[in-house]
Amino acid sequence: AQFSEDTPMAAHRDPWTIASLALNIVLAMAMLFSLYASSESQGDLSMMPKTIQPATQATPFTTAVNFHRRFKFQPRRKPNPPRKWPMKVGDKVVVIAGSDKGKESEITKVYRKTGYVMCKEVNMKTKHQRGQEEGETGSIIQIEHPIHHSNLKVTERSVYQKPVKTEETA
Repeated sequence: AQFSEDTPMAAHRDPWTIASLALNIVLAMAMLFSLYASSESQGDLSMMPKTIQPATQATPFTTAVNFHRRFKFQPRRKPNPPRKWPMKVGDKVVVIAGSDKGKESEITKVYRKTGYVMCKEVNMKTKHQRGQEEGETGSIIQIEHPIHHSNLKVTERSVYQKPVKTEETA
């Protein structure tokens, strides 16, 4: 049957109208189900069919409380140290970032897992040391701390440098 444009049945041909009617039906069914579920949780089982189980109460997230605790005891280091290290023990380096910027030094120890490097007289920290024996006074000493390899630039390679081939004339 065809409808003319002025009849009320012409509105039912519009796909948006059909979609909105279907959405209204789905929302009404969801509302009824939630009413049935709430009435069953209060003990009134007469309205709810025996085969459908109501939704269980959702427990609040406990991870929100512990979210920042996960990061509290993580090691303070930059992740992913380089696979092929740009520097080794004995190299001469210049600090390019940090409080010791511009200092020249030599590498004394390399921590490959963490990506840190120990240099002479760079990144010095003060340590308050307690007296070892009874009656001995404590002291304040300066100790070296590691610095991240990305804050250093190699100026001179050490022993491991490849030899250069030179041609000798006879």
